[in-house]
Amino acid sequence: MKATNTLRFVLAAMMLIAMAIWQFVPRTSHEILISDAVAAPIDGDPGAIGVFLKLTNTGGPDRLVGASSEVAATTRIEGPMPTLAVPSASTPSLSADGAFLYLSDIKGDLDDGRTLPVTLKFEKAGDITTRARLVAPKTKGAAASFGLFGIGDICQVGEGEPAPKIALRVNQTAQGWEVGVISSDFEFTPDLVDGPHVPGTGHGHLYLDGLKLQRLYAPSASLGVLPAGSYEIRVTLNTNDHRAYVLDDVPVTATARLTVD
Repeated sequence: MKATNTLRFVLAAMMLIAMAIWQFVPRTSHEILISDAVAAPIDGDPGAIGVFLKLTNTGGPDRLVGASSEVAATTRIEGPMPTLAVPSASTPSLSADGAFLYLSDIKGDLDDGRTLPVTLKFEKAGDITTRARLVAPKTKGAAASFGLFGIGDICQVGEGEPAPKIALRVNQTAQGWEVGVISSDFEFTPDLVDGPHVPGTGHGHLYLDGLKLQRLYAPSASLGVLPAGSYEIRVTLNTNDHRAYVLDDVPVTATARLTVD
């Protein structure tokens, strides 16, 4: 009997110690919110739509590994990579000028205002379902012809106009990564965003393996923590009306690679 009581006491003590340790061990949450989801038919591709939306990651690093929709024959991530890393504490977007969701052979009419169910699959956060509202069709634009992401448009630098150039500097920090943009013949003009084009002015777009992380209104940006892997950071220079600068048929863009162990 005494041995039994002693064993019970030891087990109870071990459970209390384990609970105390669990309370003080740092834990990483994985919570991703989806907002502003829209779907647009793609001109020249009957029955296909692109889905564009905003992600808000309030937890640790995660990865978008796929998507599905009950109204589409196929659903895939349209971009240079089949999966997309989502940094911690970030607000990236699936966008027309970056990676987005491509749905084909949609059931039913593609009427304006219709909502379509879409489920995004994350490595840590799991499956998250949203509804994307159909809006006006999007044209494929000229971006893809110049090796750029997405289905956006471009701005050819005219003769006699400033000829922007760009390079990147990437450093690891305690909170993640710092991206520095070194540019010439270009001015960041946040006060002119959404306004008319002024040669040699505008902002940048920052991408991680094609996922649009943010706009750059200054020559530096911070990224959160990333899952383990090798990644391409890309920055494009864009006009105030969000077209990508192209100089002599070459996009004004720069890339850098980083590896997370």
